Amino acid sequence: MALSNEDRKRALELAREFRKITGGRFKADGKSKTFAEIEDEAIEIGDLITSLAINEAAEDAPDKPAQCRCPECGAVPKKREPDDDDEPVVLLTDRGEVDFVTEGYYCRRCRRSFFPPAR
Repeated sequence: MALSNEDRKRALELAREFRKITGGRFKADGKSKTFAEIEDEAIEIGDLITSLAINEAAEDAPDKPAQCRCPECGAVPKKREPDDDDEPVVLLTDRGEVDFVTEGYYCRRCRRSFFPPAR
């Protein structure tokens, strides 16, 4: 992904905001931070922002296919209420955890729950 000049300017603004969040160049006691400490803080913020961005993108993913069928018998299941069969999913990415809920279905014929691949 190539960033436009406008995107780079916005990223610089965000970096300045992050510097405020971390306290900038100095510790709470007024002593100067080492470059290793500054780098560790920047990595922590970068990982957090990346994880949050992935979570936001996962929220935009389609929730369910138009029509799903049981993978065993091919029957069209009805969604059960309340969402008994929904399953929380936690993915561990390079930059942190991403969590979302996968909509589950129950096939009465096969007596099994299944989760269509929507993501």
